[in-house]
Amino acid sequence: MKKIVISEWVPEECTAKYTDEFVFDVPSREKRAYSYEELKERIADADGCLILDNDGDRALIDSGKKLKVIANFGVGYDNIDWKYATGIGLPVVNTPTKVTEATAEHSATLIASTMRSIARYDREIRAGVWTSPNFDDRNTQVEGATLGILGFGRIGKRVCRKMQGFGMNVIYYDKFRASEEVEKEFSVTYMEFDDVLKNADCISLHMPYIPENHHLFNAETFKKMKPTAYFVNCARGKLVDEQALADALKNGVIKGAGLDVFEEEPKVNADLLRLDNVTLTPHIASLTMKARLGMCEEALSGIAGVLRGEKPYNVVNKEVLK
Repeated sequence: MKKIVISEWVPEECTAKYTDEFVFDVPSREKRAYSYEELKERIADADGCLILDNDGDRALIDSGKKLKVIANFGVGYDNIDWKYATGIGLPVVNTPTKVTEATAEHSATLIASTMRSIARYDREIRAGVWTSPNFDDRNTQVEGATLGILGFGRIGKRVCRKMQGFGMNVIYYDKFRASEEVEKEFSVTYMEFDDVLKNADCISLHMPYIPENHHLFNAETFKKMKPTAYFVNCARGKLVDEQALADALKNGVIKGAGLDVFEEEPKVNADLLRLDNVTLTPHIASLTMKARLGMCEEALSGIAGVLRGEKPYNVVNKEVLK
């Protein structure tokens, strides 16, 4: 039987439906994950590989002498050298649909909790500080505020719906503008990138990371936002210059931020850690059991499909499939 290596422990229910067809090499729950070097060794005779929290660089790919497909556990696949994989005809699989609801839910939660300073009040009350003035301008009412969504794909659209439920007005920018019908369906207004920055009371970032988007948000970008605005990122850490964000928060260029992703995970900029007007979560937007089991199924379905000679919808470099 063909062998599939999974770089991190997953529940048995993820692989159960495939065990009659494939042999799985999965670390134990106690071990949790294979190191990069261990994965290089184990991929040597594997036909497929599912990567969780590992780098799928050229060296790893070249270690897979029999490798016919490699998959990432997530929508983004920038941790896999997909250009090199494409060049050698290796299909790359991702999980584009099963993360949508959980990630949008976390984004919406982070928007509301950041604007209302929930984490800051939580820290204060645990420290014995009861902050209950009649007037407190450290937070902002969500209802009636304008949300600027950057990236109006699956997740961006779901965030739109959820925050409209809070009474927010929504404007958006996407490199590929939605049709007039879609804009009418979602009751959204398209604006150019800079106009979204200028008009939004909160920016929610949902763009993919590509080299051209590296540090898309920097000192100059933050200056284009309102000084009363908030910035939320549940997309990719490298889209943001973290030091520039920390400086903007510290100097009142913007009012607050909520972050689920960081430039060099698990490392977080030290200045961000010292600030009260930023809410931080450890890249867990899709971390619900329902979403993670769905992601595992979506990834393994794509791997299995390639190994069976099919053309799965979630192969990102479809040009390599004959």
